[in-house]
Amino acid sequence: MKPIPIRRLRFLTALLSTLLLLAGPVFAYPLLTAAPAAASTDADKDEVSITLDEVTPWIDDKGTLTVRGKISNTTKKAIEKPSLSLQMSTRKLDSESRLSSWKQGQAQHRTVADLEHDGTEAREKAKKDKDDDSGDSSGTTLDTSFDDTIDPGATAEFTFRVPADDLDLSTSSPVSSWGPRGLAVQIGDDTGLRASALGFTTWYPDPEFDQTKISLLAPVTLPGHSEGGLIPSDRLDAAIAEGGSLDTIAKLLRHKELALAIDPRIIASFEAAIAEPPPADAPEETEEPGDEKGEETQSPPVGAPENDEADSSAAELEAAEDQRRRLDSWYQDFVGAAQKHTIVALPYGDPDLSALRGTKIDRLSTFAQKQREVVKDVFPDARTDIAWPVAGSATKNGLRALKKSGNSTAIVSDGQQPSITGIHDDAHSHTTITDDGESTIDTLISDSKLTDMSAEVIAEENPAGPLSELVAESAVIQSEAPYRTRSLFVPLPRAAASANWEQTVEELSSAPWIAPTGADEILDSPSEARGLLRTDSDAPHIRKKAVESLAETRANQEDFNSVFSDPDSADIRLDRELLTCTSAAWTLGRNANICADQARTQSEKLMDSLHLRKGSSVLLVTGEKTTIPVTIVNDSPAEATLRIRMRPATPQLRAQETETVKVPAAETMRVDVPVEGLANADVPTTIEMVTADEVTLPKHESLMVRVRADWENIGTAVVGLALAAVFVIGLVKTIARGRPKIPEQQLADAMARAKTDDPEKR
Repeated sequence: MKPIPIRRLRFLTALLSTLLLLAGPVFAYPLLTAAPAAASTDADKDEVSITLDEVTPWIDDKGTLTVRGKISNTTKKAIEKPSLSLQMSTRKLDSESRLSSWKQGQAQHRTVADLEHDGTEAREKAKKDKDDDSGDSSGTTLDTSFDDTIDPGATAEFTFRVPADDLDLSTSSPVSSWGPRGLAVQIGDDTGLRASALGFTTWYPDPEFDQTKISLLAPVTLPGHSEGGLIPSDRLDAAIAEGGSLDTIAKLLRHKELALAIDPRIIASFEAAIAEPPPADAPEETEEPGDEKGEETQSPPVGAPENDEADSSAAELEAAEDQRRRLDSWYQDFVGAAQKHTIVALPYGDPDLSALRGTKIDRLSTFAQKQREVVKDVFPDARTDIAWPVAGSATKNGLRALKKSGNSTAIVSDGQQPSITGIHDDAHSHTTITDDGESTIDTLISDSKLTDMSAEVIAEENPAGPLSELVAESAVIQSEAPYRTRSLFVPLPRAAASANWEQTVEELSSAPWIAPTGADEILDSPSEARGLLRTDSDAPHIRKKAVESLAETRANQEDFNSVFSDPDSADIRLDRELLTCTSAAWTLGRNANICADQARTQSEKLMDSLHLRKGSSVLLVTGEKTTIPVTIVNDSPAEATLRIRMRPATPQLRAQETETVKVPAAETMRVDVPVEGLANADVPTTIEMVTADEVTLPKHESLMVRVRADWENIGTAVVGLALAAVFVIGLVKTIARGRPKIPEQQLADAMARAKTDDPEKR
């Protein structure tokens, strides 16, 4: 191999170096971009954050803007000489696009307060520097729980207070200057901005325009599976306790225009829980001979066990009675206060009716709607003609079915029946439910923007920021048409009430540009033309798997319920229980599947609660008619009516069905089954429980019946035959021996005399 010339080698080296230089940026770019990614990952674990605990949602010219919160330093380094400031947008955010832009990036803002000028040290210094009372009298303050450092892992608190006069907002032209302003709390240090948190406040210098009417609807329900479809007393007791969901509902009743959508399950559960318990039978007093009255109070013998069980039972009864009184008191107060509000009766369990339509348990939809009468029995003025499909799930067929079942109005979201003016229009409208457009149904249109934002506020752990945005959104809606009165409808989440419900209702109701209005007033107003009904193919529903599971559970238990003395009540308990798993609250997430599994388990438990106590094998005698005892155990909550049927596997045993018996709830009963043994055999036998409708219950038992001959009579006959045989044998032997033999000589002499003697002499 020839060596490469030096000149050529130098050329190749230079060429390679040039290529590497040109390719350098290509290889370096991924490295440069990879570093921030690693830093971002570290920042996710260790970062500085700001949480807002209070934001004044609106302020007039005499008010004070308050922004309060916490700074959390979860990094491993202290924040040295932090700078903390409150920024405000320089223009009003009077449209949804401007609100959104402010959230994306806080452009065009100014500082209204900061630590350098309004902190404690700055105020003290300014106070010392004042020569007289003519100095700066600004009322803006910033109070913090830290000085110059926020240590690693520490949480520091802050509070901004800015009087309206220090906000530099115009009061000369209220109509043009009023509206939402963006707020941003920012913290930084020598390295730059470390964290920020956003909020909003609405400047309201008392402009004169028409208010926007808003009607709020609060569902009164407690979603969740429960045996028999009734909420247990313990859960009701927890719900009415301070901070419980029903306690929150009771607090909301002070808002007079608030409408209530009441689940019949709440009413039925309270009625069952507060019912007076049946009087206990007095124990029978038995007195032994020789007992004296004074002996009843004598101390028990030394070492005798104390009567702890009796004391415990008495304490439990007393606790149960106290609970019943608490529930009764709350319920009566609730009914009295709710009478003053518009009441909408929900179907039982507030089910997703559209998910039931066309399924094997479609009839549950009809049953649930009929159960609205439970609410009307307590609230005679309750509306039982308003249907509430899950948002986005309304269809023409579904609305037509709802109208056919007695509903005159349906609650529909504006996503399905949009405004034709491009702004938030009146809630009362109507929509066609047939292709020819001849048939219509009234609709109550929910404002999806306010509804969704309310749900977000309620779900937030720290709702101050989102709540201020909700109020700002309502101000934006007002700004769309300030001189046109509109009526909006905002339903709260279809779930158990939580603490943030009270804040949400309070802030929306108290904003000065909002006029709280009852739902009846909206329905009585003229209807507004809206767009045609849109079908949402992605509307949330109870999943098909859960519905199929519930249908299977009902089919399995439907026949079983005929065993109860009151099968109609058993069917009601079953249907109510299944409806708890079709609640609209389960349309998001997989809770419906979990509930369906619980319903199936409970159904199986109920069907197992009525069973036979297994016995040992039985010995019978052929030809004898007798009975075999069978024990029925009824651990169910209702009386059962049934009879016992025995099925012998072979014909050597004959059995008859018993008479129909009634077994009380939580009791056992012994039943005698007539049988007759026909021939010797070991007969496997199946014992079944049969209802009056000839339905054989799934729980049965097997029994081995040993059929044998009548040994006592046979034994007597055998003994008699043995004695007879002994007698016959003796007789035969006696005959066989004959008479005693005569000696031969005597016999010969006798024969000779017989020949010679005179016959007359013989």
